[in-house]
Amino acid sequence: MSSDGVVFLSYEDTLDLLSAAEAMDICAEVYRMHAEGSVEWTSPPSFRLDDDTYNHHWHVKGVMLKDIPTTGVRMYNYYDDGVRNTVGQLECARYILLTDPMTGHAKSIVEEHWTYAIRSTAAAVLPLKWLGPKDPKVLGLVGIGTMGVNCLACLRTMYDFEKIVCTSRRPETRESFAKKYSEEMNILVEPVDSIEEVVRSADIGIGGTTSTCLLYTSPSPRAATLSRMPSSA
Repeated sequence: MSSDGVVFLSYEDTLDLLSAAEAMDICAEVYRMHAEGSVEWTSPPSFRLDDDTYNHHWHVKGVMLKDIPTTGVRMYNYYDDGVRNTVGQLECARYILLTDPMTGHAKSIVEEHWTYAIRSTAAAVLPLKWLGPKDPKVLGLVGIGTMGVNCLACLRTMYDFEKIVCTSRRPETRESFAKKYSEEMNILVEPVDSIEEVVRSADIGIGGTTSTCLLYTSPSPRAATLSRMPSSA
């Protein structure tokens, strides 16, 4: 059997191929596959190169989805010196190599920046469909970079918010976000100075961070999810 060749999908190509609603549907389907045992991970599930000399990092992960069937390897690198982290930025390398497990033929190479952002948020947000509040009106966003914006896109497939409360590391980014999305969504978007203000105001709270530390505690928290994901805001 001859190969049909390898399709390369650039970043620009992927922007028109996957919407927030489609990403939510795909994540739900893969969760079903996982529950039914038809997802096979590599062993070990991930291997890494973490270099302190140049603050350089590589991560490689692989999986097979037997129901489709397809198999692939995801690889990405980034720079992190403790101050600057490029893990979600376009300047780092992010690619997925997909193959046909029945022939071993390579099928496609996908530039992963868009699919990484939308599937990371969709995978984290999806459980709210069953576990979250039934009719939330106020959304709290901690971080309004790539992950925060995509969380908003995914949440809007399930909810109609009347207000958004947001914060970020820099006042100018949250103020710019508030201006843009208050006009786009025709609702009040309020920028505030602290995570606590966001969480206390929100029916659902979403946070994107690379921190491993607990960011906020409350003796009586409202329904919220805090997703540990990179934030570029």
